[in-house]
Amino acid sequence: MNQDAILQILEGAGHGAHAAAVTALLQPAFRIHATALAGRPGHFRQAEDAPDLDPDKLAAFEAAMAQLPLGASRLGGVPDLPPGSSWPERDGVPMELIAQLRLADVAAAGGDERLPAQGSLLFFYNSQWGSSDMDADARCCAVLVHDGPDDVLVRTAPPRVEWKSEFADVTQFAPFVHGLASLTFTRQLTVPGGISPYVTAPLSEIWQDFHSEHHAALSLRTAPYHENFLLGYVDEQDYVGAHANGTEDQLLLQVDSEDAAELQFGDCQKLFFLLTKAELAARDFSRVRVYSMLG
Repeated sequence: MNQDAILQILEGAGHGAHAAAVTALLQPAFRIHATALAGRPGHFRQAEDAPDLDPDKLAAFEAAMAQLPLGASRLGGVPDLPPGSSWPERDGVPMELIAQLRLADVAAAGGDERLPAQGSLLFFYNSQWGSSDMDADARCCAVLVHDGPDDVLVRTAPPRVEWKSEFADVTQFAPFVHGLASLTFTRQLTVPGGISPYVTAPLSEIWQDFHSEHHAALSLRTAPYHENFLLGYVDEQDYVGAHANGTEDQLLLQVDSEDAAELQFGDCQKLFFLLTKAELAARDFSRVRVYSMLG
């Protein structure tokens, strides 16, 4: 999506008077396209009296991982950890790998000065304690940074920790291991979601309805309708206050409940990883927060 196309949609909806305000909000981002490589090797949540791993699915998953080059961009699977790094956990429960992004792949798609041109970012999420980071001392996510070459990364099998939620009747194994999908990146311009601190009057008077009606066209949504983005804006309606710092907050990664990697968050919602603009400028990913179910 380019500026002219976005402004044509705005003009066609009868809101051409807001063209300057919308133009000022346009932000580059990378749409992430996922291609399925293997399904989840076991059940997402498993009862005590049933096997948690399917032998055939596990074999297919391991074969797909073996074919994936070290450091390759992906959703799900198991991580290639930076040397010396441990698998992230919260209160002894290991987090699940959501995405591993090779920044050279992003650079090849046009790059962005806000991100390093090489290395990797690895995104982990702890779904066992809720859907969003509301406690600064016990976060639901972690982002690991690798700033070296791919060949020193360490492909790491997941730990297996028996765990029982206070809300569950059965024992589970953590971390959940999602299916595996390879990734490609396309650079495009994005606009804020329908409710956003970035949208102020008078644009806010029409923006929620306009965004809702034209969301598919504005985001270049195509079947199967998954919307995964690196940078850009939260594209949902921020009812839970993910922008704790207002317009100083920046979306880092948006991951949909993506069929290609058998990802599912809540009722088929999305995950939004945010940090402040100052943290992004400093390339400090240690304070990234995660939110879901925003609209």
